[in-house]
Amino acid sequence: MSKGERAPIKLRININVDSDEDGFHAYCPILKGLHTCGNTEEEAVNNAVEASLAYLESIIKHGEPFPAGILVDQEKEVEETVPRRIGHHQHVQTLELAPA
Repeated sequence: MSKGERAPIKLRININVDSDEDGFHAYCPILKGLHTCGNTEEEAVNNAVEASLAYLESIIKHGEPFPAGILVDQEKEVEETVPRRIGHHQHVQTLELAPA
C-alpha cells in the first residue's frame, strides 16, 4: 500500500443457512433484511456474501453507521481470515471493503 492509501475495512459477519424445500435460505442477522438463497448451502453462503458486500457498500455511500460488532480490529487480529463454519448451519465470513 502506497503512502496516502487507506487499508481496506475488514468486517466479520455471521451467515445462517437453513434448508428448505427449494434449496437453502441464507441470512445475516446483523444486517437487517438481508436474505438470499441458493441451490446448495455453498451457493447460498456465496450469495449472502455478495449481498452483504452490497449492503455494506451502501452503508458507506450513505454515511450510515456500521452495525455494532462487525468491524475487525486489525491490530489485534490473530485468527486466520479463511471462511470458517461453526456448528451445522452457521458460517463466519471475513469481508474486506475498499475505503470510501
